[in-house]
Amino acid sequence: MMIIVKHVKAGDFSYVSHLDTMDVLHRVLKRAKIDVNYSQGFVKHMLTYATTPIPLGAQSIADYYAVDCNNITPQDFMERFNANVPEGLKAISAVQKQKNPNLAGNVIASDYRIKCNNILPVEIEDIKEKEEYTIDLVKKGEIYQKDIRPMLFDIFVDGRDLWVRCASGNVNLRIDSLVKHLIKEYKIETTVNDITRLNQLVKMDDKLVGVDDFLNTLQ
Repeated sequence: MMIIVKHVKAGDFSYVSHLDTMDVLHRVLKRAKIDVNYSQGFVKHMLTYATTPIPLGAQSIADYYAVDCNNITPQDFMERFNANVPEGLKAISAVQKQKNPNLAGNVIASDYRIKCNNILPVEIEDIKEKEEYTIDLVKKGEIYQKDIRPMLFDIFVDGRDLWVRCASGNVNLRIDSLVKHLIKEYKIETTVNDITRLNQLVKMDDKLVGVDDFLNTLQ
């Protein structure tokens, strides 16, 4: 039995690495006395599954954590989880499924809101009209250029808010790298901590749908 919990990653916890966050969540499950199944083999580990991590400093209201466990309802899981988890990782909802929905493999995009201190130029929206859009990225300390247009699904301006839908998952456009470029290119006034992931999406029937809707289609 799988319990999939939707939780936030906010406040001080936005500065905690993905691996350290997973360690915290494992300790939470133990404190909550949730009967989690373990892998077989020499080095046993909890059967838990997370979605694509967000950059250090960015926040999220749509992170997912799947736990292979026994003899617990989604409501009981969420109550015990929230009674033991730090405030910055509180659960929003929980559902039960027969199998692991493999969100790490199925999620292909995320929606983000970037709050800014200045009114944003609407010219930013012109990016989605371009066939190519190249930005500087860093890998292993080396700067290289990459056309990110195939990974940028939508971008629009609403006053001081910038809304972005971009690739997330096996193909991933780091939202902090895009924002860093936009700060330089369009003089927007923001920080990584002003980035919030609002939703994660999967492809169904040639459409992008939110993870919550995707889970509703599964047994």
